[in-house]
Amino acid sequence: MGGKVLEYEAKTIRREGIKQGIEQGIEGTVSILKNLGVPPQTILVKIQEQYHLSPEASEKYL
Repeated sequence: MGGKVLEYEAKTIRREGIKQGIEQGIEGTVSILKNLGVPPQTILVKIQEQYHLSPEASEKYL
């Protein structure tokens, strides 16, 4: 039974790491686009397309 618990914990940790990596990627993309002078509305559209985000989810990155 101990092996299953460790496997579950490992999967949880992996999922969290992937989630954090994606969020950092989105934040980096937004930062670069802002520095290039891209309008906020365009940034929203682009990150929604690239990362398959809902309009509500993409708002938190601006």
